[in-house]
Amino acid sequence: MLGVAHRGASRHAPENTLAAFRMALEQGVPAVECDVRPTQDGHLVVIHDSTVDRTTNGLGVVSEMRLEALRRLDAGRWFAAEFAGERIPLLEEVLELVRGRALIQIEMKNDPTPYHGIVAQVLDTVGRQGVQDQVLVMSFDHQCMRAVRSLSSEIATGILYAARLVDAPAVARAAGADALCLEWTYLDQEVVTQARAAGLGICVWTVDDEPVFRRCRELGVDAVASNDLQLLLRRTAEI
Repeated sequence: MLGVAHRGASRHAPENTLAAFRMALEQGVPAVECDVRPTQDGHLVVIHDSTVDRTTNGLGVVSEMRLEALRRLDAGRWFAAEFAGERIPLLEEVLELVRGRALIQIEMKNDPTPYHGIVAQVLDTVGRQGVQDQVLVMSFDHQCMRAVRSLSSEIATGILYAARLVDAPAVARAAGADALCLEWTYLDQEVVTQARAAGLGICVWTVDDEPVFRRCRELGVDAVASNDLQLLLRRTAEI
């Protein structure tokens, strides 16, 4: 079972910063997850929320801000003084840091207003970094995943969802996806059975609880994302 550091070492460092990804790598995690959004001037930055309000010292909507303004913000002090000066990273910077050291799950954020250029930009960045075989691109916007598949047959994709879907494999097939990426509360034996019959991978998020980790292992999921590095490394190392 693959352990995925959710937004980097997000329990121990400010999420989605180079410091968080560096810490996860130093602890030996086999995979990291990051969130990607476009700026007003068309750059791809790594941040979860649609605004900078929660994770920086600034205010504003990411897609309405230029890269220069975003890079001036402090993305670390809110977490702890020792991380003061951390910046919102570019996707390019994260891939360059992680490349060859861990696998990468990229969550493509395309809300609240769809940005139709995000798919081509993510694929271009992944290609320039030469990590096509090291990434899983995923999104709640399943049309984005279908667009990824239409542009690339070599990059793995997954549909994100938090629901009890009647036929999850059918939704994945419609998007041309390789994996189901679901919130752990919706994981059960039926989902696993359906996924395996369809040849789909199963990725679960976000698990910070020992009993849930054990259940994921018992059900045979492929990857589990967690904020807790110690729990993640301990549980995914078990035979």
